[in-house]
Amino acid sequence: MLYVLKRKDEIVTLVDFLEDGSVYKFHQDLVNPELAPLHDQNNYDWLKQWWKRRSVPISQGHIRSMLAKKGLLGPEDFLLRNLGLSLTDYYWISPLDSGLTWKDVNLFDNEFHGDILISADENEIKDEMPHYTPNGSLQGTLEKSWTILHGERGVLKGNRDQFSTESINEVIASKLHSMQGSDAYTEYKLIKIHGREYDYGCYSKLFTSQKKELISAYDVVMSKRQPDHSSSYEHFVHVCGEHGMDTDKLRQFMDYMILTDFVLSQRDRHLDNVSILRDADSLQFIAPAPIYDSGKCLFVQDSVPMNDRELLSIRTESFASDEMKMLKLVKNRSCLDVTKLPARSYIEELYMMDSKMDDHRITLVGEGYERKIDLLRRFQLGEDLNTIQMAVPARRPAMTDTKDVMV
Repeated sequence: MLYVLKRKDEIVTLVDFLEDGSVYKFHQDLVNPELAPLHDQNNYDWLKQWWKRRSVPISQGHIRSMLAKKGLLGPEDFLLRNLGLSLTDYYWISPLDSGLTWKDVNLFDNEFHGDILISADENEIKDEMPHYTPNGSLQGTLEKSWTILHGERGVLKGNRDQFSTESINEVIASKLHSMQGSDAYTEYKLIKIHGREYDYGCYSKLFTSQKKELISAYDVVMSKRQPDHSSSYEHFVHVCGEHGMDTDKLRQFMDYMILTDFVLSQRDRHLDNVSILRDADSLQFIAPAPIYDSGKCLFVQDSVPMNDRELLSIRTESFASDEMKMLKLVKNRSCLDVTKLPARSYIEELYMMDSKMDDHRITLVGEGYERKIDLLRRFQLGEDLNTIQMAVPARRPAMTDTKDVMV
């Protein structure tokens, strides 16, 4: 099956697909090499790997059962049926000689439906609506779906189990960034999702557009060979600089993100959860993408560390393997204002909205969060956290502020 890989209406190359939607072969001589997805030019299988990574993970939500119900052969088949379309960039595939244009198919402007809907509108798909969905390229393992809500494009996310914890954690992270006065974050709000065991999911608005696309840190790092003497973090910064980004501003952003992740015990900042915004026309890197996907924080699906030594031993999936190593990357320890963080009572009150979460767990999370704030404060004062003895600070007075958490 022959298709043309395009960036908007400009041809990149010709691709031959197998019946299961995977790439069989493609023309190595690109028509517009500068317009190709970011990749290692020495990797001759880059497009096969890019296409496979672009397809929705089989582990995401109920993807496996949805594919079986639709008679699809796998995630790549699902992606192929939807022309490889995404809401994060402008790449798509056009059947050879189809006459289709970007204006006809792009999902930034055209209506779309969700095949993996988790909203109340599951049975309200209009017959006249196009048969394309951006969910074929939606990444991550949580149950989720692109949607159009109140006329705006955004993502609905669920949870991994019967608890609403990860959705609530996204709202907590949003509150933290708001209190810091930052605009470099994605705002999440809670939303009722019908027909699920958990009480709440969360919703965030689309932050890409026809003018700004998303490039993951993974793609940045993998696009060029990493020198033996360089860490993946420094390699990331260096490659971003080669694409026009102000590396001083990038380092400031990364310092801020690492410290906010530390205080929230966010352990899942892998390289697809860090991204760059790229200008659609110049192809220059503009700025770090707003911080997103912070739900796997505050000890979700894990026991709460009972002392400071355990708190400082949290493993991470990121540029380093644990939080202490991540802190070593920080140059400006004061870029996070420790006096402007959500109160423990705010977090506990949000958790109380979850009918499945017990009071004891809520208390333990609150205590762990307060200890993390104390550790951050001591780190900012110059202490070596490796030498900190086990200690639990006194409980803070309760403060209540739960407005603006619902869509």
